[in-house]
Amino acid sequence: MQLKHIKLAGFKSFVDPTKISFPTNLVGVVGPNGCGKSNVIDAVRWVLGELSAKNLRGESMVDVIFNGSENRKASGQCSIELLFDNSLGKIGGEYVAFNEISIKRVMNRDAKSDYFINSTKCRRKDVQDIFLGTGLGPSSYAIIEQGMVSKLVSAKPEELRTHIEEAAGVSKYRERRRETESRIKKTKENLSRVKDIKDEIERLIRRLENQAKAAEKYNALKNEESQNQIDTAVLFSIEAQNNRDKLQKNLDGLNRDLKIKQAESDTKQSQIDEFRTQNESVVDAYENAQKNFYTIGAEIAKHEADLQNLSKSEASNIDALKRAKDSYEKALENESTFKDLSPKEQELKLNISIIKALEALDQKDSINKLIKPLEDQIHYKQADLDSKQGAINSIKDKQISINEKVKDLQSQSYKKGSDIARLEGSLNNLIKIESQSKIDLEKANSNYKKALENESNNDHLSPKEKAVRLLDSIIDLLKSFGSNAEAVNRKVLELKELLTSILQIASDQSKSLTKEYLERQEEITQLLKKTDENKKESQENLDEARSEKKSIDEELDNLSKILEKVDDSVRELDGNKSFTSNELRSLEKEANTLRLDLRTYEVNLENASVVLKKADINISELNSSDYENMDLVGLEKSLDEIQKNIADIGSINLASPEEYLERQNDLSSLIQQGESRKLELQKIMSELVEKSSNSEAILTDIRQKQSKFNESLRDLENKKSIAELDLKSINEKVTNVRLDLKTYEINLENANQKIKESGISVDSIDPLKYQDMDVNQLQDRLADIQAKIIRLGAINLAAPEEIAEESKRKEELDIQYDDLTEAMDKLAGAIKTIDQETKTRFKDSFDAINLRMKEVFSKLFGGGFAELALTEDDALNAGVVIMARPPGKKNSSISQLSGGEKALTALALVFAIFELNPAPFCILDEVDAPLDDLNTMRFINMVEEMSKTVQFIFITHNKVSMEKSDHLMGVTMQEAGVSRMVTVDVNQALEFAEA
Repeated sequence: MQLKHIKLAGFKSFVDPTKISFPTNLVGVVGPNGCGKSNVIDAVRWVLGELSAKNLRGESMVDVIFNGSENRKASGQCSIELLFDNSLGKIGGEYVAFNEISIKRVMNRDAKSDYFINSTKCRRKDVQDIFLGTGLGPSSYAIIEQGMVSKLVSAKPEELRTHIEEAAGVSKYRERRRETESRIKKTKENLSRVKDIKDEIERLIRRLENQAKAAEKYNALKNEESQNQIDTAVLFSIEAQNNRDKLQKNLDGLNRDLKIKQAESDTKQSQIDEFRTQNESVVDAYENAQKNFYTIGAEIAKHEADLQNLSKSEASNIDALKRAKDSYEKALENESTFKDLSPKEQELKLNISIIKALEALDQKDSINKLIKPLEDQIHYKQADLDSKQGAINSIKDKQISINEKVKDLQSQSYKKGSDIARLEGSLNNLIKIESQSKIDLEKANSNYKKALENESNNDHLSPKEKAVRLLDSIIDLLKSFGSNAEAVNRKVLELKELLTSILQIASDQSKSLTKEYLERQEEITQLLKKTDENKKESQENLDEARSEKKSIDEELDNLSKILEKVDDSVRELDGNKSFTSNELRSLEKEANTLRLDLRTYEVNLENASVVLKKADINISELNSSDYENMDLVGLEKSLDEIQKNIADIGSINLASPEEYLERQNDLSSLIQQGESRKLELQKIMSELVEKSSNSEAILTDIRQKQSKFNESLRDLENKKSIAELDLKSINEKVTNVRLDLKTYEINLENANQKIKESGISVDSIDPLKYQDMDVNQLQDRLADIQAKIIRLGAINLAAPEEIAEESKRKEELDIQYDDLTEAMDKLAGAIKTIDQETKTRFKDSFDAINLRMKEVFSKLFGGGFAELALTEDDALNAGVVIMARPPGKKNSSISQLSGGEKALTALALVFAIFELNPAPFCILDEVDAPLDDLNTMRFINMVEEMSKTVQFIFITHNKVSMEKSDHLMGVTMQEAGVSRMVTVDVNQALEFAEA
């Protein structure tokens, strides 16, 4: 068997697909330090099933995948494939017919590995099994690194033994022994479980035999109970029928009385309705009379008010007539004074108008000059205000857009919050379910154990016997209740029936206790597993929802900050706008004030123009210098005094003589008309007083009639109330009788139903047959029967069938128990055979390796002595130690040897093992590093000699070793972090080694 080639891809520094061929039995691998030579050895270890990242010079298993470089991306997976030549059939079993065997391993970054044998997917164990005993097993001695040399010679005796066992082919026996022990353990567990079930079934069969006897007694009592219940039902039916007939007659009589009283009540109601109809006309007459009385009173009050107003008007007219006479006389006296004041008034008005006109012209020009700049400022401020309003509107549009987005995000956040709450609720529910399931499982285990303990402790006393004894003690206690004993006994009988049903159910369930317990245990276990999966899924969904909500909340915070800045801008622009608006309002106010002043002067000018026009004076022709010395205030004051005097005179001069006479005649006429109206109203008042007296008399008469009517109505209503009370009393009696009748009808129906259920026709019953029977005696006998049934306890009517079924199960378990016992004996025998074979093969191999090691040691050292020794006499469990004494040295421990001596001693052991059981190949990683040239020559000569039967692949920096190799290959790292294979000669190899 020989290693033909290795294929690597993505493994450590071998990122590109690389094929390393081994055409001869002596292949040297060279290259500078750090180029990836040792990665070839790691690849072989890894593909053969190595699981320790530390043994592969890494921290985790994914470290074997190419992790990228400056110019290369990291690989997603790695793969290694070994191709062996099996033409000699070294690997046996199902692969003995294959001339070539391919071993492949693929791993991704999830650290999931897949194994393949000849491109067929398999398990790691399958890969290791085919190499057991070949030297490539878990305790392989075919791969020797520099550090392993010293470890090999200084290894513990137990560790060193494993290498001897691998060479002896004992490792596969060890594996078989471990599997056999595992099967023995499982067989013991199955045997114990079968024995427990078998013992439980035996106890169950004994209980079922007792239950079958009780079932026979139970059936006899139940038949007697059934007949007793039928007889009781017939007696109840007869009694209920008789009572129903009596009550029906009583009900018919009450219904007749009810009709009579109802008719009497209806008559009284009709009389009351008739009286109320008559009363309605009286009430209408009363209301009309009262309304007429109040109307007359209102008219009297109105006419009295009219009389008072006429008297006041007459006095006022007389007074006005007197004042008119006095005014006329005074006006005649002041007429001459008025004529003198009018010309002066006109002259003053003219001068005032001229002065105001001149002043208005001057002020108008001044105001026009002030208004123009103000209007320009107003126009500029208005434009600035419009610009700021536009900016505010633009920012507010942006603000609205952001607010909408904020609302949308808030909605999303709220929804995510709801999802989180829902997921948290689901997760909490799953946790509660998991916790409750664990509690249920513990409770089920506890209850099952308690049930088994109680069963073993109380085998002599069944549950039904305990229940009956407890109930009997309750009955004895209740007998002391005296007069209430009958009611208590009925309740006790009901309790017995209920207890019988419960015990029956308990009996049906007890037979499957063990089966239900095991099923329940499995069900809860599956529920826990499923709950754990759901909990993980819910936790993942919850984490995802929380992450999304966090992202939304962060975006929401950013938008809120932007919105705050926008709000600040809006407030700033609003402030500027308000300031500009205030300035604009101030300017407009000032302009309006000037416009009002301008309008005032324009009005004054127009008024003055009218006055001057009347005086035939043109404003444009006026000379202001002519009026400079005039005092406008003084002129206006003089004008006010003259106008006041004219007004005083004008107020006295109210009318001309003709108007005065006309006014005097009008007032006299009004006084005469008032006197006539007073006489007319006094006459009407007398008539209304008379009508009021008549109306009051009518009201008094109607009140008396209504009082008599109300008295009669009360009498009728009292009689009707008495009739209704009688009617109510009869109705109550009818209701009570109907309830009693319904009760007997229900009793009759129940009794007839029981009779029908027993298969007897109700019509075929002969009452004479039951006339000598007593219900109380039947009930006493029924209670006695039921007490006996309860004392029997829970009855399993299916006990005979269950006995046959459980007996069949017991036979099957007996066979299974015997088979398991036989299997245990066979497995124990197999263990003895394996131990004997292991002991024999180990002892033979140990002796052969020990003999060959002495020879190889002597060759490598040029003399000296070395041997292997067992730590104890038991060859099956003894450890192995190395005894070595190089030439010229006294016997000393291995730890006192130099590094080179340790290396040669370890190689002597490895070569001795290889001669006994050659591995498919041997990989040596710089094991010649601690050796001098002489020892290196001895070492390489030994390798060359053994390469006739063993394939050697060695990594070296030594020129002597390179020269002895049949085939040299180099490993380079021209690209940083990437290893490549090249073919080299000895000179190139030396250059590589020195690089």
